[in-house]
Amino acid sequence: MRNLFGKRFANYNLQFNGHYRRNLIAFLLITSLPGILIGIILFFVSKSQMEKELQTVHQNHLYKTIDSIQEQFSYVEYLLTNWATNVNFGENYENIDLKNDYKEVRQIYKTLLYIENSNPFIGHVELFINQERPLVFSKSGYRFINGTKSLHSYQQFLSSDNTLFWSPALLEVERGYKKRYAPLGLVHNLTNRSFTSYGSILVYLDRDKLAELLKSPYEDGSVFLIGYQNHWVFADPKQTKPSKLEKAIYNEIKGKKGKRKPFLFQLDKMEYAVTYDSFSRLGDQWYYVSIAPLSTITAPVVFISKVFIILCSALLFAAILLSLFASKKLYTPIETLLGKINDGGKTTKNEFDFIESRWNHLSNESEDLRSRLERQLPDLREGFLLQLFQGYLHPFTEKELQERMLHFGWKKEQKYLILFVQLFGLSKLQGKFLEGDEGLVTFLAGNVTKELMHQLDVAGQIINFHDLSLGLFIAIPQEESKEEIETKIHRLSETMITSINEICRMDVVIGVSRMTNSLKEIHPIFEETKNSLSLRKWKDYNQIIEIEKMDHLFLEKNKIEFPFDIEKEITQAIRLRNEEEAIKRLDSFFLILSEKNVSTAMIKQSALQLLGSIHQIALQAGLMDENIVNEGVQLYKQLFELNDPVEMRLWFETKVVCSIIKELSQKQDQRMRIVVEEVIHYLQENYMKDISLDYCADQVHLHPTILSRVFKEVSGWNFIDFLTNIRLMKAKELLIKTDTKINQIANHIGYKPSYFNRLFKKSEGITPSEFRKVNQEKESFIL
Repeated sequence: MRNLFGKRFANYNLQFNGHYRRNLIAFLLITSLPGILIGIILFFVSKSQMEKELQTVHQNHLYKTIDSIQEQFSYVEYLLTNWATNVNFGENYENIDLKNDYKEVRQIYKTLLYIENSNPFIGHVELFINQERPLVFSKSGYRFINGTKSLHSYQQFLSSDNTLFWSPALLEVERGYKKRYAPLGLVHNLTNRSFTSYGSILVYLDRDKLAELLKSPYEDGSVFLIGYQNHWVFADPKQTKPSKLEKAIYNEIKGKKGKRKPFLFQLDKMEYAVTYDSFSRLGDQWYYVSIAPLSTITAPVVFISKVFIILCSALLFAAILLSLFASKKLYTPIETLLGKINDGGKTTKNEFDFIESRWNHLSNESEDLRSRLERQLPDLREGFLLQLFQGYLHPFTEKELQERMLHFGWKKEQKYLILFVQLFGLSKLQGKFLEGDEGLVTFLAGNVTKELMHQLDVAGQIINFHDLSLGLFIAIPQEESKEEIETKIHRLSETMITSINEICRMDVVIGVSRMTNSLKEIHPIFEETKNSLSLRKWKDYNQIIEIEKMDHLFLEKNKIEFPFDIEKEITQAIRLRNEEEAIKRLDSFFLILSEKNVSTAMIKQSALQLLGSIHQIALQAGLMDENIVNEGVQLYKQLFELNDPVEMRLWFETKVVCSIIKELSQKQDQRMRIVVEEVIHYLQENYMKDISLDYCADQVHLHPTILSRVFKEVSGWNFIDFLTNIRLMKAKELLIKTDTKINQIANHIGYKPSYFNRLFKKSEGITPSEFRKVNQEKESFIL
């Protein structure tokens, strides 16, 4: 046993090899000594002083209670006066007809219910109307007063000289109220134009709330109110008459004059601390009195002092034994921290000096990383906006985009505007710039624009496309008016044109977009603004094209609405290597273009844009063979030479869609495609069920992370976004083609109605009911 004890004691270790631990042991021992001294001083020296302090605390508590009572009474008075004078309570209720004046009756119910629920201090509210057949309204209905005694109890309030007054007689009106409400209530008489009282609003106070408000902080104490006509209100709801002590103290209070100070009162060899005050309510004088045995206030001090001395003596001995063991436990975090930050593993003389030096080193490294991030932030912001402009962030929600904007330093809840700047006339500058210097000229124009934005106090970001074009993303505070924004943007555009003309010797056309509050709309607005430059008048070298001010008929005549949705469906089908679906969507693409009745040139322009999107898929998939990359120029040339839309569609099917799908099928793993198609088919068939990524991964025997990555690569969608899209598409179909209730539609597609409404509005910008109304009106108009 001696060996065992020696080993364990050695483990707790008298190896005080740490500077901090040695000081910690000494500190624990020294701090244990003052406890016993403090206990003795507390008991023998400061007992009387602490008693005084506790009495002062008691007095302050009671004064706060008095303020609370006055505040509650004032609130009830103000509330009742406000509703009696401002909420349609008038002479029109004097002869109310319960059968015909149903609107007034309904207003009375609503008002009484509001008053009763406006404050927990109010227990019940009634409206008494003294007409030919007197009746009483409450929130639950009305009743006629038949008994003479009951009627007299109500009518006695009408004879009062005051319109608003507190009354202890409310419980005499209805005997059954005594057990539920306090023996004190507020009455407001209603008068007609001749100032004759024809009714009263009666407010019954909640008995329990009033008792809780008057409750004494001491178990043996007593609290009561004395008010109108020497009426007593006790903290104990069961007490109806004052005790001998309470009567004696009240007589003592009435004999005191001057400032109302707390005093000590003796009765039957007991000493009591009495705190009282008075306040005026509606012309009546009220007294608040609190009584507490003095021993109740001082007993805790004496008891705690004795206990403290005993505990300190025991803890002093225990502290000596435990200081060694406690120091080891307290030193463990320091020791662990030293082990993590001390590369050499050597102990130091002063642990905190060493930790401080390591902390300073890490702080310097953190500051260096922060400065690097600040230097890279402009490039990161430009990269993010470039992806936003080009539509690569389409899968993200509006909330996610807004959060990313905040990360990059943009403010929340702003309006956004896009300027697209195109430079022309590089061939005229043979002496200054050579062919191929487009990037240099664009960089120079970007610097000029950046300086102008700074001078004119325009907040925004410049995106350099390096092809004689710039994009300006401008953020505008919500409080700026439309006129101020138009003036600022017009001034910036004119200054840009003048400066670029002088410095770069280039012609400038600027497209000004529509304003938007949504980041999801940035991509289509950018495409719209970029396409608006095609309306440039060739004889005007410098132009500002503002989309909102353009003639809409001219726009419709000279601009084709590119079917972006069909384009995305075609590219999606190609990614999934679904040849049948891709050809089907290709037919829809050319059919929509043909129905627009536009020229072949416009159709060809849209076809070239579609070819670019498909060609981008091939590049992203890593198809770098001869057919896709080296002959890419030949594909554009072949398409440009075609003039028949039918030939274009057939050419797309044979030369582009089928060819790329074939290459994709050979490039990617066939099993992964089958797995993803199986999951997609399952989602399409079981979208209404509670489906998760983990469940689908288990069904196809894959890890959820692997399935998520493969699903994204093959379908181009995140798993949850794809499932949400299926459900919303089905919901749209049901909203348009059926009259099924929206709650039933939400349950059918697997959502709760409230969540479905928020999700639908977030996705479509309107509620499901608004969507149904708009689309059903469109269908009826077409029919």
